[in-house]
Amino acid sequence: MSGLARRLVIFATIEGLVLQAHGHPEHHKSLLIDYRSQQITDRAKRDQHNNQDSVRLEAHGLIGFINVASSSYLIAITKREEVARIYDKPIYLVTDVALLPLTSQHEAGEAIKNALGSSETASDDSDSSASDTEHEEQSKTAQLGTAPADDTGPYQGENPSSSSVAEDVATRNVSFGKFASQWLSRQKWPASKLAKDESSTQSSEPKPASKDDTLLEDLAEAKENKQSGATAESSDTNKPTGSSSSTTVNLLPRILRTTKMIFTSGSYFFSYDIDLTRRFEDMNTPDQPLNHRNLDPLFFWNRKLGAKLLESNNSNFLTPILQGFVGQRAFTLSKGSSENNKAEVKAVTDDVKSLAKASDKDETEQAFLLTLISRRSTKRAGLRYLRRGIDDEGNVANFAETEQILSAADWSSAVPIRSFLQVRGSIPAYFSQSPYQFKPTVIFHNSPQANQKAYDKHFQNLKQRYGATQAAVLVDRHGTEQPIGEAYERMYSKSKEEGKADDISFEWFDFHSECRGMKFENVSRLVSKLDPFLQSSGETTMQNGTTQSRQKGVIRTNCMDCLDRTNVAQSAFAQHKLQASLEAEGYSIDFVKDPSTNWFNILWADNGDAISRQYASTAALKGDYTRTRKRNWRGAMNDFGLTISRYYSNMVNDFFSQAVIDMLLGNVSWKVFEDFESTMMSTDPGISVQSGREAAIDMCSKMVIQEPDKEDLIHAWTMLVPNQENTLRTLPFEEAVVLLTDSALYCCKMDWGTEKVARYEKVDLRNVKSIKWGVYVTSTFTERQMSEDINQGLVICYTPGKGDVVRVNTRSLQNYHVPQEDERQGVDGGTGLLSWMAASVTRQSAAQDRTMALKVVPPSDDDALITSKAGKPGEIAENVADEIRRAIHGSTQFGEQRGKEIVEHSDIISVAEAKRRTGYIEQVSHSLKRLVWA
Repeated sequence: MSGLARRLVIFATIEGLVLQAHGHPEHHKSLLIDYRSQQITDRAKRDQHNNQDSVRLEAHGLIGFINVASSSYLIAITKREEVARIYDKPIYLVTDVALLPLTSQHEAGEAIKNALGSSETASDDSDSSASDTEHEEQSKTAQLGTAPADDTGPYQGENPSSSSVAEDVATRNVSFGKFASQWLSRQKWPASKLAKDESSTQSSEPKPASKDDTLLEDLAEAKENKQSGATAESSDTNKPTGSSSSTTVNLLPRILRTTKMIFTSGSYFFSYDIDLTRRFEDMNTPDQPLNHRNLDPLFFWNRKLGAKLLESNNSNFLTPILQGFVGQRAFTLSKGSSENNKAEVKAVTDDVKSLAKASDKDETEQAFLLTLISRRSTKRAGLRYLRRGIDDEGNVANFAETEQILSAADWSSAVPIRSFLQVRGSIPAYFSQSPYQFKPTVIFHNSPQANQKAYDKHFQNLKQRYGATQAAVLVDRHGTEQPIGEAYERMYSKSKEEGKADDISFEWFDFHSECRGMKFENVSRLVSKLDPFLQSSGETTMQNGTTQSRQKGVIRTNCMDCLDRTNVAQSAFAQHKLQASLEAEGYSIDFVKDPSTNWFNILWADNGDAISRQYASTAALKGDYTRTRKRNWRGAMNDFGLTISRYYSNMVNDFFSQAVIDMLLGNVSWKVFEDFESTMMSTDPGISVQSGREAAIDMCSKMVIQEPDKEDLIHAWTMLVPNQENTLRTLPFEEAVVLLTDSALYCCKMDWGTEKVARYEKVDLRNVKSIKWGVYVTSTFTERQMSEDINQGLVICYTPGKGDVVRVNTRSLQNYHVPQEDERQGVDGGTGLLSWMAASVTRQSAAQDRTMALKVVPPSDDDALITSKAGKPGEIAENVADEIRRAIHGSTQFGEQRGKEIVEHSDIISVAEAKRRTGYIEQVSHSLKRLVWA
């Protein structure tokens, strides 16, 4: 089959970006994807534009669309490499993509020229199955937009040396065949040829629906709906919801570079015919077309990016991609002793067919194919130290499903096809580790009850998907890893006590202790311990088109990162299962001592390296043992270099890359980058911040209100406060719990890592002298930080008295502390680089009065949250001030007029004042930080 049968022609015209289904100069059948919804109804005008000079680029498929600020981009696959075949259908690795802007014809043309130039200068090794002649035709087509001369098409009689990509697509029944046949039939092609096309595809392709579902018409309809007030596009999480920010625009080049880097990292695979997102027993067979609606959303990586195509019934233009690994090796075995089996590896191309034919001549010899597929989950996806542990839905970081498939080299149904499945995933608990340490300590989050709830949900999900689960835990029983291993074991024990772990087993194998001295072969001890589970869970076996048996359980392996030790253990389980499967067929082979079987180790080492690069940005450690089953000092030195590289990536690159990954997966909108430039951090959208705040409020109210029977809680909030009391700004600002009772105001600073109150300040309401609320700008480095709508807060001025208390949790005896006279100037008298005094906003001098500064937590990156139930930041600040005023009025019996007088609405720190207060050193510090991180 011609490689062009899998391609689209993309070119730029004066109207924008066009997908052309056929490139004949006299009969342009073009499909306009105009993301700005600029409708083109004049067919003659469109044909005139198409006849003008245009820059054309062929693509192997579309990944989807991204929207950043006011810009939209189409992601097209421009290079690919065949890496495997399933049912003799090719599986490809994405090796290059083009990001084509849709908002400017000039920019689209330049992007296509750049992509075309890269395609012309690069070698054509990516299409390993194509001949040299076909490569030459492909290069010509990339420039001219025409199919090779040996293709046949509806215009063959008119121009036998040229044919159409559209006809090639339609008649060969490829991914885009359904759409092409529908579209071309509406354009009144020759009836005889259409009848021929329909007869050629009728046997294997369902009859197209009569509904007009072309993308052009769908977009036109979407525009009409939009104009009439419809919200058809509201489901697109990446759609810009407001005006673009200069901050995001400035970061746009890096956003695009990072996006391209992600898709060209050698981590994404696709097939036009096979559903890679599902395990082998649920895959579609060659006689069943790929159905985008049946793809498993857990592993369908570009589902959000392709939402527009899916919603407009144009899924045939979308190429589903899988993140993970796909590898394959072919080998031959003879029945008898293992000494006669050399298991020679063949390339997964035509050599496999010749290998199968050669084995047919010898009844005792069989050609096998071993296929390895790893599927990384789209849930809690991301990078090493930024996505760890579990989220509220029971999804764990670095979750990957790895399937080992043993089949005949020609996929003959007469030979049993065996599938063995394993999974890996982070320890199912709320925890984090600092990326700035070589041996970071584990920091636990949330309450034990919340951890247990998420743990149970995780294993419930595993049970529904895989059946019984055997947990193989490889963390150390001592040192920094001991607490997390013990927490895992406690949750397992509690779940078992409650009768929720009937199908769960737990085995703690201290890998470093058991394999001390680099004797990684000792992992066979773990395999022996879990052999009863391996036998009882079995494997999936299919023969002659029917399923003979199904795997009844799965081994869930993890170490701290689910990378290096996990790779070694999983390859050992897979080797054990493969050897047993071959022995069941009457073939004996020694995967440990026979050097001709080293291909198995290399295949699994490649899998480990792929997952490691996707999670930790480097190849896997201990890869030398996985490849050679030997460990020496060279491997240890190589691991040291990889550790240094990981350390650098964790500190410098990962925060920005994580934000891009979250945007591509639809977890956040592009507005996440507005905050990134100031914080250089990315938040975790999988963990509910609100639930954590509610738990903190509940805990603080129980801890700091000493007489709840005499003191009624009126309201509670979480607010940002300066690092030191009695200042308007000392960095970093901390999120604190603010409690308002009928007699006092409490500000509780939290240790969010241990969920304990680190310090709290109590102000008697009778001592409050004034409340000011308004604009509260504390930084001037980004537009978002200077926005008066977002940056709002209030300052409470009070005279210290007997009812005021400051307590500090020293982790031993609590320290009772009353503010002294020499401390009322603030931490440094307001002269420090990062400290701004509060005296200028109070009615009294700082020597007599103190202030409590509270800033409203800025809304997240989504505009919708700004106008959520809580209100805009300014409304929140006003409501808090009013709540405090009413509580003061009730406790001090002020007159109504007096109660109103203590509240003042004016700027706390205006933008102009914040700019004056920002020192030169602070500006230089931020510039250096931005240079490194952003």
